[in-house]
Amino acid sequence: MKFKKDSQKTNEQLAIYAFNLRPLIKAVVNRLGFDLLNISFICENQTNYLRITILHQDYLITLNDCEVVSRELEKELDNKNLIPCSYILEVQSKGIDSNSKNKPNHEFVLDKLGLVIKS
Repeated sequence: MKFKKDSQKTNEQLAIYAFNLRPLIKAVVNRLGFDLLNISFICENQTNYLRITILHQDYLITLNDCEVVSRELEKELDNKNLIPCSYILEVQSKGIDSNSKNKPNHEFVLDKLGLVIKS
């Protein structure tokens, strides 16, 4: 039980990891032809979750797209070994209700600068 407790991190510590991982994650996501919308690294029910939200400017993200990005990120993150705790990697789209074609271009520019847009 001690190992499990020691491997847990606070949400503040996880947020720092997410900030430091952003360039690596963004590079992988962009290399695969997608845009990085958000990164969150949080602890829920004693489990750490690294959640990556992606989008594409021209079409809706599919489950297959999320799987491809997840597998590539998994390889990079495992090779670099930058996260000193156990976690679950989740790659997701913004949702079926969000149509990126209707999103103004200035929002994509803000996303690329690393700013979070909340409505």
